[in-house]
Amino acid sequence: MTRKTLLERLDDLVGWTGIPALSQQPPRRRPLRWPATIALALAFGGATIATVQGVTGNGYWIGYAALMAGFAIGNFTNIFGPLKPPASLVERVDEWDKSARTQAYLVTFGVFAATVFVGLFAMLWAFAFEPNSLSAKSIFILLFLLMTILTTTPTAYASWRWRLDDDR
Repeated sequence: MTRKTLLERLDDLVGWTGIPALSQQPPRRRPLRWPATIALALAFGGATIATVQGVTGNGYWIGYAALMAGFAIGNFTNIFGPLKPPASLVERVDEWDKSARTQAYLVTFGVFAATVFVGLFAMLWAFAFEPNSLSAKSIFILLFLLMTILTTTPTAYASWRWRLDDDR
């Protein structure tokens, strides 16, 4: 009977947790239609509420909280969503994955450009009629909204556009 060394016992203990078995297979990609859509709705709604309420209004913090919730949810949908990372060493990325990612980001950049245009127009409008209303807080609102768009819109588009094999 052979006795196990300390390192072999530690390996057995780690194997008992099941974590090494999880790392041996690629992560399961799934469509996240509703979480991505809710994240975008929270972000756009929160940014709109915070902008309309102004920096001094009580509703500003409600809008800001909704924007941050959308931002947080959006980052998780990007990680677990249907699009594979472009240079993944764990998952096999084929031509279809590259094409789907490209198409999703083309739609995202259209939404991004339209939001930049509307956001800058709203800032200039606010600055023209109330020069003291424009502050760093309103700029941060626009920046967080744009970051949410960049992380969440590709996942939302790919989730709604294509029916994946696991989506039944």
